Amino acid sequence: MERLHHLQPKILVFTFGASLVPVIFLVGAAWQFGHQPLKDLEKVRLNDQVQAFRGYTAASEKGLQDLAAGYAFWTDLYDAVQQRNRAWITKEVSDQLVFSTDVDAVKVTSQAGDVLGSRGAELQLPAVQERISRLVKTGKTTQDLIQTDVAPQAQSNSAAKLGPQRQVLMLSVAPIYQSDGKGASPGTLIVGQVLDAVWLQKFLTFSQPTTKLKIFSLQGQPIVASHSDLKLDVWEANHFSTEVLPKIRQGQSVYRIEPQSGLNTVYAPLMSSNRPVAIAKIQIVSGYFSQALTALSQLLWGGLGLATLLSIAIAHFLAKQISQPIKQLAERSQTLAAGDLSSPIPGMTAGGEIGQLACSYQEMAGSLKTLINDLEHRVAERTEELELARQTLEERVQERTEEVRQQHQQLQQAHDELQRLNTEVTAKAEQLSIALRNLQKAQAQLIQTEKMSSLGQLVAGVAHEINNPINFIYGNLPYISRYSRDLLDLVQQYTQRYGHDPEIQQRKDAIEFNFITTDLPKILTSMETGADRIRQIILSLRNFSRLDEAEMKPANLHEGIDSTLLILQHRLNEEAHNFSSIQVIKQYGPLPPVECYPRQLNQVFMNLLSNAIDALESCSRPDKQILIQTQMCPDNQVQVSIRDNGPGIPSEIQEKLFDPFFTTKPVGKGTGLGLTVAYQILERHQGQIHVISTPGAGTEVTIDLPQAATSLPIAV
Repeated sequence: MERLHHLQPKILVFTFGASLVPVIFLVGAAWQFGHQPLKDLEKVRLNDQVQAFRGYTAASEKGLQDLAAGYAFWTDLYDAVQQRNRAWITKEVSDQLVFSTDVDAVKVTSQAGDVLGSRGAELQLPAVQERISRLVKTGKTTQDLIQTDVAPQAQSNSAAKLGPQRQVLMLSVAPIYQSDGKGASPGTLIVGQVLDAVWLQKFLTFSQPTTKLKIFSLQGQPIVASHSDLKLDVWEANHFSTEVLPKIRQGQSVYRIEPQSGLNTVYAPLMSSNRPVAIAKIQIVSGYFSQALTALSQLLWGGLGLATLLSIAIAHFLAKQISQPIKQLAERSQTLAAGDLSSPIPGMTAGGEIGQLACSYQEMAGSLKTLINDLEHRVAERTEELELARQTLEERVQERTEEVRQQHQQLQQAHDELQRLNTEVTAKAEQLSIALRNLQKAQAQLIQTEKMSSLGQLVAGVAHEINNPINFIYGNLPYISRYSRDLLDLVQQYTQRYGHDPEIQQRKDAIEFNFITTDLPKILTSMETGADRIRQIILSLRNFSRLDEAEMKPANLHEGIDSTLLILQHRLNEEAHNFSSIQVIKQYGPLPPVECYPRQLNQVFMNLLSNAIDALESCSRPDKQILIQTQMCPDNQVQVSIRDNGPGIPSEIQEKLFDPFFTTKPVGKGTGLGLTVAYQILERHQGQIHVISTPGAGTEVTIDLPQAATSLPIAV
């Protein structure tokens, strides 16, 4: 029923809208048919001003042509040109025309093109001279309109700083003859007049509708205006290059009808020789147009208001006639829904659709009454059947509930047992995993330790066996050197005393005595250097093996690195890998002694340097390098960095570098334990190892060790 209260307003709105739409359409059509003629009339007024301005321009051109012809047909000027009397021409022609007329520039030339008199810089521009040359070739009095740049000397200082300006120049060219027109022309008179603001103001004096006048170049730049403002307005800044210039180049005019601004505008081309040379912007007052447009708007708005009031009245009447019977029928429908099936339906005697609807409601009420009685009887029967079914269902539900409860208890017990077993299995699996990892670490450490121990024993034994013979050789070399010098001195003295003996001299030549005298000291020096080198190698081997240093003690890391490099020296040479040699760059910083197990750290250096050499042997670059850097870091940390410029390590395997038995080397060349053992040794020393690698750019391994560890585990 609440919705029926809003029925009449809805009908009112609908009928009002249906009647108002045609009115709005008619008003829009009337506006279109009334507004367009007003715009066309305003364009006619603008075209009249364009024609007037073109007539003014043509009259100025004609006046300039007559002025040039009047001076050109002058016997005195004719004689002065033939006599090349420049002073008379300048005074009587050039200065006289500029000072007494509107002419801005004058030039008198001979038939050969020599300038006999000139005033004004406008005629000196290259574009103007080119146009003058074409006009002179015609051999008759003619005129033209040209747009060009202002000559630099004709600009003010402030304008010259802004660059060249543009201007429109009116030219007239006349051949010089005697007053009677006889004789051959000895030269030409050229006069020019600039279309400036004064020239535009004269036009405004004769053309009252025009209030503003401005001339643009064909590039859209303002040239001159009848008022002081030469800037582009907002509309011109946005639309000049896209809407005005294309039509101007086609010789068409562009109109701006703007009654709200008080001025209507037209952009028209200035033509010369059937081509546009500039653009004239003419603005006229739009007072009459605005008044007519306002009157048309008021008339249309008044008609629209009257039509609106009439539509409201008609809509109210129709809404009342339609909604009243519907509301009565709706109220009876509510009583019918409440159970009153006996009361008559209102409106059955009314005609039309409402009467037919009321009769249908009455028939429906009778049918509903019969149907309700039948339903009540059937509902009673079904109620008894449902009650019996409900009791039976409750008994079955109780039985099934008990069965489900017992099964749930059994499942809960099984679930608890499974959880307990799962927990035990998980704990056992974790213990087995930890044991496996510890076993792998112990196995790797044992293998590598045994390997390095055997290597250390072998190195120590070899060093010991070589040490005694080389000490014997190194100790006797000074005596051999002294004995050799004494013998050579004795032979020299003997030669000085008995050198005349031919047999002795022949023997000396046979054994090359002089060469022996020179070469023997060199041989002894080389032997001493070689023996010293062997002693250094033995010392390095003993330092690397360090079988006598199983306890933790301060050690010099630089000595350990150098000893390791000495052992690997054969792999750094060219003959070791059939490629270019590997350059080792050592950048050692000042390091204090580090408390450690020296033999184990030497094992770490051996593994890392061997990996770097293996990586460089697998690449073909010529500049192979290994950079070793040491430095002291804050918190008493010692850092050792080993970097190579090899192929690098792929990113997908970098996480597996410290896994036991993981290797990328061929079978028989690597065991996969080098980095694993190095990691365990550094972990035992409370240190860290970091690997940074970029494929194609090399690998850097950094070791961080404490200078003095508080307590280290017992070395294996």
